[in-house]
Amino acid sequence: MIVGPTASGKSDIACALARRFGGWILSVDSMAVYRGLDIGTSKPSAEIRREIPHRGLDLVDPDRDFSLGDFIRAADESLSELRSAGALPILVGGTGLYLRGVLKGVAPLPGRDPAFRRRLLERESAEGPGTLHRLLSETDPESARRIPAADTQRVVRALELSERGVRDALGKPGAEWTAPDRFPSVKVGIRRDRRELERRVEKRVDRFLSRGLLEETRDLLRRYPPTANAFKALGYRELAAHLRGECDLATARKEMVLNTLRYTKRQMTWFRKEPGVRWFELCGPAEAAAPLIGDFVAGCLGRLSAVAE
Repeated sequence: MIVGPTASGKSDIACALARRFGGWILSVDSMAVYRGLDIGTSKPSAEIRREIPHRGLDLVDPDRDFSLGDFIRAADESLSELRSAGALPILVGGTGLYLRGVLKGVAPLPGRDPAFRRRLLERESAEGPGTLHRLLSETDPESARRIPAADTQRVVRALELSERGVRDALGKPGAEWTAPDRFPSVKVGIRRDRRELERRVEKRVDRFLSRGLLEETRDLLRRYPPTANAFKALGYRELAAHLRGECDLATARKEMVLNTLRYTKRQMTWFRKEPGVRWFELCGPAEAAAPLIGDFVAGCLGRLSAVAE
């Protein structure tokens, strides 16, 4: 599996490894599961998808909810298909919660804790409206994008369910996915110098705009309500605000860059805690590092094969 922040080059490395090892790619991206979100989620072209089978994409319409459990079930079906085809599964994506779900399965959910909920509500009252939603954005950004800040009841429940939220919010131990991984894996992490990553994010945003992300967003707005999940995704939500007349295009572009960079920081906070990752520091085109990473993967696969025998 390949992890790392947005714009680091994960997809390019994944395709190079798929070609070398005869692999199929399973996308682990909470927004790429939605149909119609093509440009802004950087889905591979039809040509690449004909060359390298991809799974985990286009699973549901963007006005439907799609939970972690839904994704795990879909991923398990895809992994069974890959095994039957004799293909090497290559998991790639930036949604840490989904990756953890595939590795561990569905974690036991904590029950409702009246004392903990009371402490959360007291904190919201003391520090002002939006406090708990900001906390949720730090601990479980996917849920925060899905749940309105004014829906305090759902925000509190999401904090109860958040793997880190319960522990970090008030110093109380929470529900941890402590079970071993369900299957052996080779974990590759891609990192970039912060300044280089910033440049790559800017280029990524400009590339999306030049490819028609504004038009894609406009089309989605015609077909789906403004509350649809499409408009919670990076890029789409900023451009939707522009199309509603809330800001000009230059401001929307700036917000896209800033919000993506904030997201990359949250991604790295998550992935740094993933055990067993071999990190590679990249500079320049990702493809240049593919042979080195491929050699590392080949060695690990050889050792896993020897253990299995």
